Amino acid sequence: MEGLGTISWTQALCATRDAALLELFFSEEPGEIARAKAICSACPLRLPCYEGALRRQEPWGVWGGQLFDRGEPIDQKRTRGRPRKNPVAVPVAARVEEDEAVA
Repeated sequence: MEGLGTISWTQALCATRDAALLELFFSEEPGEIARAKAICSACPLRLPCYEGALRRQEPWGVWGGQLFDRGEPIDQKRTRGRPRKNPVAVPVAARVEEDEAVA
């Protein structure tokens, strides 16, 4: 894509022309997703990229510094496995420390 209107997509920081970053922007690993978001944070085309992904309802990946899943931006990927049915019990000592920190 050479350009769209006045936007030159070759200026995007992810446009390496060799797909070297492709796996990074479509990774399942939280660390790699964070690296992709960091690349986007300094990109001059971050906003048009994000807006385009919203318009196209991109099924997954990092677009414009945001993680997409099923066409919607999300904060983070859910970890693998089933979610817990019951919340994890917090030890009493941890609750006491937490209460003291608030006070």
